[in-house]
Amino acid sequence: MSGEGTIAATKPFVTNPRWAATVHYRADAGLVDVTHDLDEIEELHDLVERGPHWDTIDRIVIVRAVAGSPLTLTVEEAEKL
Repeated sequence: MSGEGTIAATKPFVTNPRWAATVHYRADAGLVDVTHDLDEIEELHDLVERGPHWDTIDRIVIVRAVAGSPLTLTVEEAEKL
């Protein structure tokens, strides 16, 4: 799903992020993907506000940042924790 370019915008002090958010911006050359590592999803608000005009955003994809294997916990399993 990567477009014409990818930019890593990870904050240097985030060592074990809980979330990864990729903002896909429309540019003349095509889509530019900017990935942010986040501890809290609410951090994305300020990052988007500081970036290019929000009307250039094609989409934002947020996923759990998981080192190693993917998460397999289900809703039912989580209710038992």
